[in-house]
Amino acid sequence: MSIKLDIELEPFRTPNYVLVKQRPKPRQEGYNGDTPKYHISELDSETLGALCDEFRAAIFEKAGKLDDR
Repeated sequence: MSIKLDIELEPFRTPNYVLVKQRPKPRQEGYNGDTPKYHISELDSETLGALCDEFRAAIFEKAGKLDDR
């Protein structure tokens, strides 16, 4: 016997901001507050596209699948 169920998946959440990559610093300097960030509307299309491409590649790699696109 076989049972099939249809389920609807939620899409990935769309971020509002992108964080700035910070360099490591000595522990004795302590924590200096929030990580700098930019609203995605502040980025140009080329940068947004590159970030999306990196995200897509990371998702497929983590899933162990080839991207047929």
